[in-house]
Amino acid sequence: MLRWKVAVGLWLAGALGCGSGASAASNAAQPSTPAEVAVASVAADPQIAAAQASDAPSPSGTWVGAATASDALVSGPQESFVAVWVDVPKQQAEAHAPAAVALSIDVSGSMAGDKIVRAREAAARFVTQLRDGDIVSVHSFADSTREHVPPTRLDATSRARIASVIAELSPQGGTNLFEGVRAAGLSAMSAPPSHPVRRVVLISDGLATVGTTSREQLANLGEKAGDRGVQVTAIGVGLDYDERTLNRLAQSSSGRLYHLADARALPEILQAELGLLTSTRATNARVAIVPAPGVQVLGVDGARSVHRAGTLEVPLGAMFAGQHKEFVVRVRFTAPQEGKHPLASVRFVYDDPTEGNLERVQEAIARFEVVRDPSLARLNDRAQGVFAMVTAGLVTERAAQAIDADRFDEAERELAQVEQRLRTQASAAKEKQRFEFSAEQVSSARKGASAAAQAPAAARPAAKRAVTLKANDAALDMQGF
Repeated sequence: MLRWKVAVGLWLAGALGCGSGASAASNAAQPSTPAEVAVASVAADPQIAAAQASDAPSPSGTWVGAATASDALVSGPQESFVAVWVDVPKQQAEAHAPAAVALSIDVSGSMAGDKIVRAREAAARFVTQLRDGDIVSVHSFADSTREHVPPTRLDATSRARIASVIAELSPQGGTNLFEGVRAAGLSAMSAPPSHPVRRVVLISDGLATVGTTSREQLANLGEKAGDRGVQVTAIGVGLDYDERTLNRLAQSSSGRLYHLADARALPEILQAELGLLTSTRATNARVAIVPAPGVQVLGVDGARSVHRAGTLEVPLGAMFAGQHKEFVVRVRFTAPQEGKHPLASVRFVYDDPTEGNLERVQEAIARFEVVRDPSLARLNDRAQGVFAMVTAGLVTERAAQAIDADRFDEAERELAQVEQRLRTQASAAKEKQRFEFSAEQVSSARKGASAAAQAPAAARPAAKRAVTLKANDAALDMQGF
């Protein structure tokens, strides 16, 4: 019989079922003003807060860490996990990594009015503040997609021309989201090696209604982009966009998702995204998991993974100063009778812009010790914290979907359990503020679900959508997207 030496293992089994999949995350619950949105998106982002914790690395130290669920366990068959985290130092790099950015803007009929005005303003300001030599292309999509500006190196002349093109964007027709993402992705992929930061910035307020509308096929676009070094920043505006599709685009490309209830916040959000682009510390980043002999890797929770040449690889793309990323690698092995043993080599590989994009490698070893006396078995606190946060994100994402399907009681019950687990973890973790922040996000979503369930019939659809997106935001936040 398999021994579960992870204290929270039963919670994972009960909360996620037998087949938990990789999932992910976004930004903070929406504050009341656009200026506060920008603060919530960057200054209060748990990714950055985590990197500022007491155990964050020094600029010259190792950025990657790994720990087995239990530091000490008894011999015999085990199903357990390795917690992995990457903490990028918050100090800015001396060298700038040139960027290739493809803007893809929804110009369907639903974007009419303030939304398209704010989108044009935000996009023009974004282009103005990119650096000379960065590459920009501009695309729009409605019934079909259109490339308004092919990939163009920025200088004073091209900036002015691109701004004038953006000012002419006008809404009409349906929403061909697939082609909008595909065209922008191909543009970013075409960037020369001199521009290692490659990003699609997608702005949309609706559902895919024209062309390919399959969520899976849209997610596949994100994966293909991620495999070619392109990350998708998806910005959902209003209450009617398909958050599950934008989730998948961000998750599968190791990108980001922003939820904006108010289009007035678009300029601030793109300003925040620009700050992340210009503070890039690593490009083409990935984590390779090399199991020790006899260890079977079962899967990854909290990130996308691919099998390559006998190792499991987690692509992370470009990483900015102060970024934190964590995930859980589920494993099966048989612990021997005694001694200290390695479970896996965790290798963080990235290209360093400060060294001419030289490939660099850092390594952490996840280990365990076998003890004869079960009373001497002990959990690893850091690993348990990673597990708790990743699992909380997965369950909260599922609760958001339950709210959207009118299963309010189920959602409230799951959110209450997540909130309690996070508050319990906060009492024991070094990163107390981060866990408390996430618990407050979940608490707000839980209260919102209760209010939506009791809302008058006429008001319920809007209330339900608002709290669905709030819960989805919290879930993606906990996953680091």
